[in-house]
This record gives sequence, C-alpha cells and structure tokens, in this order.
Amino acid sequence: MRTKTRLSLWLGMLAFLVLVLGGVSLGTIWNMGSEGKDVLKANYNSIAYAQRMLEAIDLEEDTTERARTLVSELASQKANITEPGEAELTERLSQAIVAFRSSPGDIANTREMRKHLNGVIDMNRAAIVRKASDAEDRADKAFVWISIAGTLCFLITFTLFLSLPERIAEPIRVLTEGIDRIAAGHYNERVELEGGGEFGHMADRFNAMASELERWENSNLARIMEEKARAEAVINSLRDASIGVDDQGAILFANRQALELLGLTENDLVGRSAPEVASRNDLFRHVLSDKAATPFKAVLDGKEQYFIADTSPIQGRSRALGMVHTVRNITPFQERDQAKTHFLATVSHELKTPLASTDIGLGLLERSTWTTDDQRAILADLRKDHQRLVRIVSELLDLAQAESGNIKLHLSETRISGIVTNAMEAVKASALQKLIHFEVLTGKEEPMVRADADKAVWVLVNLLSNAIKHSPAEGIITVTSSQQESWEVLTVGDQGPGIPVDEQDNIFQRFAKGSSANQGTGLGLSIAREFMQAMGGSITYDRTAGSGATFSLHFRSVQ
Repeated sequence: MRTKTRLSLWLGMLAFLVLVLGGVSLGTIWNMGSEGKDVLKANYNSIAYAQRMLEAIDLEEDTTERARTLVSELASQKANITEPGEAELTERLSQAIVAFRSSPGDIANTREMRKHLNGVIDMNRAAIVRKASDAEDRADKAFVWISIAGTLCFLITFTLFLSLPERIAEPIRVLTEGIDRIAAGHYNERVELEGGGEFGHMADRFNAMASELERWENSNLARIMEEKARAEAVINSLRDASIGVDDQGAILFANRQALELLGLTENDLVGRSAPEVASRNDLFRHVLSDKAATPFKAVLDGKEQYFIADTSPIQGRSRALGMVHTVRNITPFQERDQAKTHFLATVSHELKTPLASTDIGLGLLERSTWTTDDQRAILADLRKDHQRLVRIVSELLDLAQAESGNIKLHLSETRISGIVTNAMEAVKASALQKLIHFEVLTGKEEPMVRADADKAVWVLVNLLSNAIKHSPAEGIITVTSSQQESWEVLTVGDQGPGIPVDEQDNIFQRFAKGSSANQGTGLGLSIAREFMQAMGGSITYDRTAGSGATFSLHFRSVQ
C-alpha cells in the first residue's frame, strides 16, 4: 500500500471518529437542554398555576379578585396540560371552582377544590422527578458513548503517534545513512527495507545504483590510481616549482620543488584555501600577486637565489578550471647576466684609456703639415673609426650602468624647450651634412617636467640621430610637444622608410639591429628605455604612423 493511501486511511478514520464524538456530544447537550426547557415550560408552570390558585382561595375579603384569579389561572392550566390524567384532574378542578364561586362559604367546596389543586401539584412534581431520572439515564448513556468514542480516538491517535513517525522516518533514516555511506565511497553498501511501497522501490533503485557504482569503481579504480600516480610523477619531475589552484581558490597540487621553496608540507598546502595559505606565507602571497612576473629574491638552501613566477590557465572544455602557478629559478641566468654586466663595465672602462691615447695621436697627425693627400684620407677614415669606437664604448658603459641598476640621476624641474634646444644643438652638424630641416611644434606655454636634464637630452639626441641617419637628403624631422593628462609627450617623426613590421617588437631589445641599420650597435634604444624608466617615464613607438618612424618620450609633468 502506498504511503499516501495509508496516511489517508488512518487520518480519515481519525476524522470520522472525531466527527462521531462531536455529533454524540452535541446531540446529548441539545436533548438535555430541550428537555430542561420542556420541564420548565410544562410541569413547573402547572405547579405555579396551582399554587397561585391556592393562595387565591385563602383570600377572605375580596371575593371578586379571588374569583378573577381562579378563572385566569384555571385557563392557563388548561392550556398547559402535558401529563396523562392531567386533563381529567383539571376538569374536576374546573367544576370545583364553579361550585366554589357559587357558594364561597361552603367548606366542602373549598376542600374539594384544594384536593384537586394538590393533585395537580403532586402529578407535576412526580413528572419532574421522573423526567429528571430519565435525563440522568440518558446523560449516563451519552457519557458512555462519548467515553467510548473518545477512547477510540485516543487509541487511534496514540497508535498513529507511536507508529506513523516510525513508519515514515525509519525508511528515510535508512536511506539517508545509505546515501552517506555511498558518498563516502563505500559502494558495497546496500539498503534493506521491509515491505513494499515507495520506500521499497526507492531502496531497490538505490541498491541498483550502488551496484553500478561498485562495478564502475572496480573496473576503473586501478586505472585511475595509475593515472594519478603518473600525473604526480610528472608534476614532481618538473624542475620548476608548480602549484595548481582551482577556480574556487582551493590548492589542487604542489610538487616537491614548490614545497621546498615555500617551506611547507603537503598537508599544509594541498586541499587548503589559497588565500588562507597566502595569509600565513609571504612567499606564496607574492607568487599569487601580480608582482611575481618580475624577478624576485628568496632564500633557498641557505643561499639567496633569484626566481620569476608565471601563471597558466587549466583549461576545461568550456571554461577555465583553475590556474597553475610556476616559479622558475633563474639564479644561473641572473649570475651570468651580472657577470656579463661586470665584464662590459670592465672592458669599456679599460678601452677608454687606449682610445684617449689614440685620439691624441690622431690629433697630432691631423695637425701635421707634411702629410700627403692619401695620408690625410687615411687619417680621416681612422678618425671615423675612432669616433665609432668611442661611441660604442660610451654606449657599453651606459648599458652596464643601466643593467647594474646604478643609474645616477639628478632629477629636477626642467623645461621641455631646454631639452629640445640642447638636443638639436648636439645634432646640428649631422643635420647640416644632409641638409635636414627641423620643424618644432610646441604650445604657447613653457611646460615643466621632472627629469634628469642630461639623460633626457641624451635620449632625445639618440632619437634625432637615428632620424637623421634614416631621413632622405633635405628631409624634414618633426619634433612635437603635447600634454596628455599628467604627462608631457615629446614626439619625434621622420620621413625615412620606417621600421618593418616584423622588427617592431624587438626595437627596444639590446643589440637589436634591424635590416636597415647602418653601423649601429643596437644599444641606443635599449639604453634610452632604461633611462626613461629610471626617470619615471617611458618611450614608445607609434605603430599607426604612416611613412617614416615616430617615437614618443613621456615625461611626468610638473603642475
């Protein structure tokens, strides 16, 4: 039987018994109330009529009033006859009253009238006693029936109270425990429920599901464990520290390198919330931050080492399932880079002395009057090579200074016009050789920027020199000053061939020499970017410009 049907039958039976109990109770109360009203209306009124007539008989003086009372009360009595024999007795009373009225002083008539009045009183009193006894009997019977109905209602209600919750809750409890065991991975568990109905059907389907899960686990567990072990082996074999975090912020895995770097155990990391671990570990917090993309230092195995972090998404079929944070040890590269920087600084410094000596010797030979034309041509070529070597050594020194992070700046408030004037003065001779014309576009105001004047002039000279080198004869180089929010921007544009698209991504890299480069070192733009960044600004190349090359210098404006 279905649970719904069972509940309907039990509750329907209970409702029926409550209805019967209420009907019996209401019927008994109604009957008792009606009978009480009948007694009050019939028997009690008859007694009252008779008593008033007795009182009227006892009156001695006013015979008219006495007669009127007897006639009035007799009429009321005749209209209130309810008991057997009361009508005959009332008729004899009526005759006695007629005789009494005709002979008020006759004692025999008075006695006869009193006799009949007392008979009426006794008859109605006896009726009251009898009806009270009948009402008591009916009340007792009603009490019995009400007690029986109430007892049945109580028994059924108490039975439902004891059995119904158990019948409904017990199968639910058994099913819930079975679901908890299945959720814990105990797929060999089964649910046993007695009887049929919906719970029995649920138990059968639940057991079928558990059987399928058990079969699936037994068939795939070994393969899953093998794949898990293989994945862990691959992760641990990585040379870089790797940490996986899902899209909810929970840490999925961490290889041995990551645990050693963070100084944590697997239990401290795997399965825990990434923000929680980051709140207790400064290095892990740095790895999760945006600043990890730049090299940072950390102590590992008692030695200060350099690291850089990278982030890659764990891509699912339709969305990203999390992120993998990789921390790479770049200490060997950093050490080699520092060694290269020291080497460049040392070599550049050592080359300055012989270059100074050769400059003196070339100067003496150039001032000599006994050199032939061929010798002067050779000296001119030597002077060009010497100047090229001086420029290369100077750029190498600047590069070593930038790489070592020891760029010496003297920041101050400087006028843009002064930077432009000094830079143009420095390249004036080169521009005259190719008849290059400068077109300077500035606003009416004299903008002030915060910069190192010498470094700013050096950067602008580098851009102007490149523009002169690649501009056609009698070309125009445009220098424009403009303001963009809190920045003052110097833009240098030429009419040369421009930079090929495939080379534009590398123009600020060190030793990057394009196909159109002419005897350059490939260091100028790299050093220019280092200087601009050190001054809090930047240098950019305009890819959207039409012909020629256009570079922009961004200086922080002084309000």
